[in-house]
Amino acid sequence: MRQLKFLATITGTVLGLGLAAGMPAAHAASIIPTTEGEIKTNLTCLDPSKCIDTTSLGYKVTSLEFDSDDKSPKYGLSRLFIDNRSTSNTYQGQGLTIKFGTQDAGTNTALNQFWLRPVVIKEDGKLPEQGQLEVGRFLFEFDKKYEEITLDLFDIEDIGTGILEINGQQVTDMMLQPLAKNANNSIQRLTLTNVQSFVVQLGSGYTPKFQASGDGVSLSAINTSKAVPEAGTTVGLGVLAVAGMFGLRQRKKVLQAG
Repeated sequence: MRQLKFLATITGTVLGLGLAAGMPAAHAASIIPTTEGEIKTNLTCLDPSKCIDTTSLGYKVTSLEFDSDDKSPKYGLSRLFIDNRSTSNTYQGQGLTIKFGTQDAGTNTALNQFWLRPVVIKEDGKLPEQGQLEVGRFLFEFDKKYEEITLDLFDIEDIGTGILEINGQQVTDMMLQPLAKNANNSIQRLTLTNVQSFVVQLGSGYTPKFQASGDGVSLSAINTSKAVPEAGTTVGLGVLAVAGMFGLRQRKKVLQAG
């Protein structure tokens, strides 16, 4: 296995990037709930009985506006769900009916795994691909800074998906935004270090490859390490926090989900 590593300095932030093999995120350390439902965001859940509050897991999620291509329909805020493709689910409320079957129109994760699954909604309230277009932009905010948080992004087949911000700082490196296109049902793994928040764009509502629809992408995440000590407890840590410095190692392998 070959590794490629380099350091790049952008906007006063140190960025470390590497390529390596990796299997899907281990659920033992997963920060992804293992109960299907809708993640509580700044949107009211469609079904209150199926609403999942992630604050008990140490983070919260905010759905963000995102600009779409001029050729695509205009989108509103996306919803975010926990889905296991082994089961079918229906979510109803606020005039919407979203159905997840055991076979998706295009993005099919492995059975018996839990993934974050966005659902893009048009500004007029309609659901592209009957709710099976996994596109959205989300802010993840943790209650403490972690040494490492690993993200697995499933089925990036075209441009659009990427990490936009880390710890409130815009990411401008083109190897992170947008992420590289890969084969159908492949997994790209990113490991963020010294991170307390990040913004991720999942999928794209209009891409050159999928002109009739879009590129849907799912997300999984694990916390792979302990929290970073408070500023002042480690020499130089306060300076790093003020500077907004972080590292990021990217490990990527094309995996077939079966």
